[in-house]
Amino acid sequence: MRIVGTAKGITLYAPEDAYFSYFNSPYIGHDIGSAVDIYPQQTEWGGAVVAPISGRIVRTRKMKMGQPKQFPTSDVDYGIGIQPETSETNLVRVMHCEPAVKNGESISAGDELGTAIRSRFFNYWTGPHLHVEVVPQDAFLRSSRSIPLELEYHFETKVASVFHDLLEFEVRSVTEDNIIGYANDLGHARIGELIGHPAVSEGTKIEGILDGGFSHYKIGGVIGASSLEIGSSIHLMQHPLGRVAHSKPGASLFRRGPSIKTFLDGHEIHGMSCFIYTQHFTKRGRPQLILIPKQYGEFKGVLKEGDTCELRIAGGNNTVKAELAK
Repeated sequence: MRIVGTAKGITLYAPEDAYFSYFNSPYIGHDIGSAVDIYPQQTEWGGAVVAPISGRIVRTRKMKMGQPKQFPTSDVDYGIGIQPETSETNLVRVMHCEPAVKNGESISAGDELGTAIRSRFFNYWTGPHLHVEVVPQDAFLRSSRSIPLELEYHFETKVASVFHDLLEFEVRSVTEDNIIGYANDLGHARIGELIGHPAVSEGTKIEGILDGGFSHYKIGGVIGASSLEIGSSIHLMQHPLGRVAHSKPGASLFRRGPSIKTFLDGHEIHGMSCFIYTQHFTKRGRPQLILIPKQYGEFKGVLKEGDTCELRIAGGNNTVKAELAK
């Protein structure tokens, strides 16, 4: 298991082969830097997911969802409260998992916790994952009171490579939800065994791993950058994404603006998702990139595994409301 954050002496873990994100979401826990989303290597809905911490199950709350969406979802979601072995006053809250455990049961980090739910909190591009945060016992349902995570990432600033206007994109998979593949000449950033796409400063230096959804969410993060100047601009290649709002050890958060536009074979798409990956999600040193169609199912049957496409990223003003579902 890999450490993905600590809060009030509580350490959270993810499987070694999982990828994860702190800022690729519109929800408040991510906005205040207190939540991590952990995506298992298996990408099937209903697949097994594991506990991010050792402790005792003390809460299992079933939540009825709202109206059905255009894609298949569960009618309910769950909040699971785990009392850590190291704390008597705070809980670890896990969401988007149908529990296979019961109140009073003890578990260890890495034990099967349940199965991945496709929640109506999601939008169609969101993959199976656990939402994890540390909350006070009396605020189990209030993400606004979740405790900011401490991170231990450090990235040594590097000079960025030459940028290209057009990129070659190799398709790995196509579903109704998204297109996953690998972009040549987009570059990468590494922190130990972790890899992602590069967050570039105004001075064309790589500052860390880019974490966020562009441009469909209002925030993003630079993982490994602890001392970026407030107000400094963060770029994807030469295109500005937003300005740094605050920094803390291990990461900096930026507010989006302006937006960027992304085109696949000349067709404008909704956006692209950048995460913190392990080597399981790379090909020839390139981290995977998740592209989101403008319409659910738009590229299903149009593209297939092994296709090579033209990917173009451009500056723009295609503002998308941050209130879109996750």
